Parts: sequence; C-alpha cells; structure tokens
Amino acid sequence: MHVICTAGHVDHGKSTLVRALTGMEPDRLAEERRRSMTIDIGFAWCSLVPDDTSGRSTVAFVDLPGHHRFIGNMLAGASSVGVALLVVSADDGPMPQTLEHLAILDLLGVEHGLVAVTKTDLVDEATVEIAVDLMRETLAGTSLAGVPVVPVSAATGDNLDTLRKTLLSVLAGLPDEEDTGRPRLWADRSFSVRGAGTVVTGTLRQGPLAVGDEVVVLPGNQAARVRGLQSLGRPLDRADPGSRVAVNLVGVGRHDVGRGDAIVYPGQWLDVRAIEAAVRTLSDRPLVPKGDWHLHCGSGEWRVALRTVTGRAIPAGDEGLVRLDLPTPVPVAPGDRFVLRESGRQVTVSGGIVLDVVPGPPARGRAGRESRLARLADRQESLRTGDRLGLVVDHARAHRVVSERDVVGLAGLGRGSRGAAEDERLVRLGGMLAEAENAGRWRGAAVAAVGRYHASHPTERAAPKDIAVRAAIADGCPPAVGALLVVNAIDQGELAAEGSGVRLPAHRVQLDQGQSQAAEHLIDLLNEGGFAPPELPAALAQARAADVVRELEASGRLVRIAPDLAMTSETLDRAHVLLLEAFLQGGPLTASRARDVLGTTRKYVLPLLAALDQRGCTRRRGDLRIVLDAGHHQPVSG
Repeated sequence: MHVICTAGHVDHGKSTLVRALTGMEPDRLAEERRRSMTIDIGFAWCSLVPDDTSGRSTVAFVDLPGHHRFIGNMLAGASSVGVALLVVSADDGPMPQTLEHLAILDLLGVEHGLVAVTKTDLVDEATVEIAVDLMRETLAGTSLAGVPVVPVSAATGDNLDTLRKTLLSVLAGLPDEEDTGRPRLWADRSFSVRGAGTVVTGTLRQGPLAVGDEVVVLPGNQAARVRGLQSLGRPLDRADPGSRVAVNLVGVGRHDVGRGDAIVYPGQWLDVRAIEAAVRTLSDRPLVPKGDWHLHCGSGEWRVALRTVTGRAIPAGDEGLVRLDLPTPVPVAPGDRFVLRESGRQVTVSGGIVLDVVPGPPARGRAGRESRLARLADRQESLRTGDRLGLVVDHARAHRVVSERDVVGLAGLGRGSRGAAEDERLVRLGGMLAEAENAGRWRGAAVAAVGRYHASHPTERAAPKDIAVRAAIADGCPPAVGALLVVNAIDQGELAAEGSGVRLPAHRVQLDQGQSQAAEHLIDLLNEGGFAPPELPAALAQARAADVVRELEASGRLVRIAPDLAMTSETLDRAHVLLLEAFLQGGPLTASRARDVLGTTRKYVLPLLAALDQRGCTRRRGDLRIVLDAGHHQPVSG
C-alpha cells in the first residue's frame, strides 16, 4: 500500500478528484457536504489497476482541507505522508494556499508526488498549457521540483487514465518503507465503535503492529493492547509500515487518546521536553524568538518556547539552528520533520529536522554556543549519511555517557539498537555507553595515576583501585561509572588486577639490599615465633620492615590472620600437617584440641583456624573442624 496526501487551495477540486479516482466520498462530516468544502482530514482508497489482486497498486488518499482557516488539520494529515498530490485548478492557477501548501510540503521534505492541473474542461487548451508551465516554474527550487504535472478533468474523466498511470510510475520509484522495529502511529482520528471500544486511525511508520501487541499511548504513557487491526476496511493480524491503519485498543477510553497522540511500543521513546533542530525559513519571513510559536510534527500541534542557538534572528530564506522547549513530553526522535507557524499572524514561517532530543541546558556564552553549533553540525552530517549511531556517539561525547536504554530514543532504532554496544566508537561501561575517545582519555588518566603510585611506592605490588578511579573522575569520567572505567582498563590490558588493587602490567616490585634483608629478618622473627608469633607491629619495628610488609603479603610469604597478627606461609603449612595427623588419628578437632596439638593459646588458634578455613585446609562444622588433604581438599576419613 502507498499513502498519498492531497494538497492545494480551497475549491481547486481535491476532493472531487479523489472521488473520481476512488469512487469513495472522502468528506466525512455532514457540514463538509453541505458547504461543499473540506474541513477536516478525509480518507479514501482504490486500486490504480483494475482487477489487481496483488494489492501492489493499492493507494490510500489522505484528503486535506485547502482553506487557510484549517491549516492545522492540513498539517496533521500531511506530516506522516511521504507522497503528495498537489492540486491546482487550470482556471485559477496557483493561489495563496497552493503556495503555502507547497511550502509546507517542501519544509517537510516531501520529494515524491505529482501535480494535477484540474478543471481543464472549464478552459481552453492554451490556458491549460499556461497553467501546466506555471506550475513547473512554481515547483522549481522546492523538494517537488521536476515531478510530473498532469492536466485532468474530474468532471468529464478526461486524462484520468493518464493520471493513474503517472501515479503508478511515481509510486514505482519510491524507496522501500523503513522498518526499524520501532513502530509509531500518529493518531489523526479516534472514535468509539459499539461492541469494540476505542479505535484510532493513522499512517503507520517505522515498524509493524500486530494483534495482541502491548503498546502505550504517548504522551501520558497509557498502557493499552491491540485488540484488532484494519486497513482499508479489511481485518488484519499484522499491519506493515507504510499502511493506513485503524487500531482497536483495549485499556484506553475514547477520550484518552486523540489527534496528536502516538501509539508506540513501551520503552522505545524518550519523554522529550526540548529539542534542538536545523530549520529553514521561508523567503519572505524571518524567524525571531518573539511570537506565539506552534510546532507541528506528526499529527500533533504544540505551543513552544523558541530561541535560536546563536541568539540572533534567522533571516528570511536562510538556514539556522533553534531550540524548542515543549510544555508536555512529545514522542519525537532525531530525523523527524516539522513545521513552525506563528499563531499570532497565522503564518507558516519555518520548518526543519530534529537533531537532538536530549540537548541539556541552553548553550550560553560564545564558547558554549560555538561548541553547540559544531555538535549540531555533526548531528546533521550523521542524519544526512544515515549514520544513526553517530547520533549516539555525538551525544556520548557531549554528555560523557548515555544509557543503553536511551540509545533507542536517540538513534531512532528498535531492533538494531543492540549494535550500539558493538560500535567501535562506543565503549560499554556497565549499563552505560561512553564515546571511545573520551573513555580512552579517562583510562589514560587512571593508568598514569597508578604509574605515579608505583614510582612513590616501589615496594608495593599494587596500587589501591580507588587511586585509579579518582584519577579518571578528575579527568571527566562520571563518578557513577568510575569503577567500571577501571574494569574496562583491565579488559583492555592497560591495567592488571592484583588482589583488591591494580597495577601496571609490566610493574614488578624491586627490593633493594636493605629492604630484602629487612624482609628476611621479619620472616625469621615470625617463623621463630611459630604458632605464637610476636604481634605484627612489634615485629615490623624490630625488623624495620614496615615498607616491605605489603609485598610479603602480596607474594603470599606472609599471611595476616588478624589485624595485628601474622604468620608465614611455612608456619601455616606446618600447622596443616600437624592438624591433619591429629584428625587422622582422632577425628574432627575442636578449637581446644587444635590448640593443644599446636601448643599455642586461644588468642592464636582461633584466627589460625579461620585462616586455614579460608585456604581450604579445614572445614568448620559447628564446633568441630574436618581437616582436608592439601592434594584434593576432601576429608581423608571420618
């Protein structure tokens, strides 16, 4: 299916032409039929090829009002459609709403369509040719420049077949409908059906919807479920992107959802309260912050506070960057097109493309504005080249980190969002992503801090991990991911884990002769003490070994069994052998029996046994201990 919107001045025959093509009445309201004037969005459909059972020639028309008083309704129908049928009568030629509608389609970036020069039965052939040539000139310089211009009479049927064939040719050249796995249906109508409940209609974009899907209505985040789907009057189990769809919703009432709301999957859209965007002004209207500004995007309309990023007005016919602050969350994403109207003057002034949906505070000062301008230029380039993940990279660069759950909202991706964590420009830090260059700089700061610690503590095998974390944070790493950044540095091989600390991979402790002698003296003192060694502070003072104790612990030669008690690994091994012999002879040992076996006191035996438990030499069962064989760590008997 292809969806086409009509556009053009009031009374130029848009609805008449749709009736002639489809055989359906697009005007839904009794007042529209009484006044012979379209007021709200109308709908009709047909097959452009008779007896086509494939459905490939099926088109749905969204018929838009042409009167300037109903421009809001026109915008609600045009913003979700990518193909336009611009209608201009041969007897009038381009009129004010012809030009405004064309300007709106241009601002929305609509590149596909055609022009129907209608009412050819009311004028002579020369006038028709003038009207056709005039429309070609009018289209020049717009997004619809070069589209076919077809003269036609809906009243007599003259040239209707040519119009159908031209439409088919235009539709054949359309790109495939984008499916990001992230459906969004902007509601353009909602109503109740007896026995069914709430029904919402709109043009489905970016992904499919299926019966049974759990969805939410935004803004408001109201949960609902898809009870049923219809497209062009036919029930469906699944609707594909690009379709006109009627969605029967369970869980929301008729008045809970309306025009401007969006039906989406849960968790795929951000609550956007501010956007930064690239805009272009019309040739006769500058954009200044003052005014009653209204944003038209999708089928919605919102009053917004507007400011330019540079702080200066954007001249007529020029391009610029703006920030729009919204009074309510709006489900938009980078790449969305929009129109800006000044309500006080009732004029269309500008339109453009959303670049950033999480812009942070407004840029202030010259340096801040220049930085923001450069960042938004990068975003424009990412959108131009289709590099959606480039938007995430840019956001992470500017805001230091981005949560993986926000990748979907920033990049406009659904199923493909998982690829962000594998993009070489991004680094995963737990549930967050950082820009690789930033992360590399933070890792460098952590590594340098560890190197400095080694230089000032040459006898210590490792630096406290907090040294590295604090250095990364001081260089700009967010505190919430400082520890994860150090883990990333270990994964990258820039640091090595050592116990509870970290070290440079190449770092080795180098003891000088005096330190080596002090270390051996300390070991000798503890070995001489056996199972009742001197308290560690006294032993350190006697051996003058305070600066080597950490290295002895790290190497495993010295084991701290209590804050002020330590034994050598040889002493613990000897205790294990003696206790194992006692266990084999008399079974499980109490602490008192172990004390007697080792010839020590309760002060030493309890922490000694705890140390053996930790080493896997003994296993506590209540007040008893089973002694395990060092070779296989299983009870030998008992």
